[in-house]
Amino acid sequence: MEFETPHGAEREYLIIFGVAAVYIGTSPIGEPCIVGATRDLNLTQRGMQRKWLRSEISCAYWVKDRDIAEAIVAEVNGVLPHDQEGRLAVRGEVAARQIEAVARGWNIPLTNHDAAMARVKSAVRHVQEVIDAANATGQLAWFNAAYRAWRLDAKKIGSGMSYAEARARLRKAVTKRLITLDVLDCSETLLREIFPALQDAR
Repeated sequence: MEFETPHGAEREYLIIFGVAAVYIGTSPIGEPCIVGATRDLNLTQRGMQRKWLRSEISCAYWVKDRDIAEAIVAEVNGVLPHDQEGRLAVRGEVAARQIEAVARGWNIPLTNHDAAMARVKSAVRHVQEVIDAANATGQLAWFNAAYRAWRLDAKKIGSGMSYAEARARLRKAVTKRLITLDVLDCSETLLREIFPALQDAR
């Protein structure tokens, strides 16, 4: 099955949540490979492909934070053999088994990428449903009014923000509050998180 890289709201959710991935990047034939740590698989894959043409992330495991991910990566890279370019001279499957063995030995829970994506998609869908419901019942009237007022003021100093971008910032603010406070809130208290002070925007 093709590896699914998080994009958009899913990528945003994972970054806000603070988790990190231990990933395996492979050549088209599966060997050699690299093992690394990242909080943003999408950005990491683009960087990897600039350096290593036709490579791709083929596997990832999610852990609590970046420090844990980097510790696992250092251990795996210290155990497995390398080629002359510093890549691991093994197939991706061997690297995956080594990651799992290290995590098991250190009692570190690993979340498979597919399982993580399923949870994230469910959470993102729930956030969007709450926003859509709030909009349908008029609870987002404050947001629409604030956007119009902010846009008029921003125009005076040559700044701006599309409605789609403002909605994305609303989604991010709601998501952040869900993760940090365990509440789904679409109230006017989100105002300052969504619309930057115009002196900052300038």
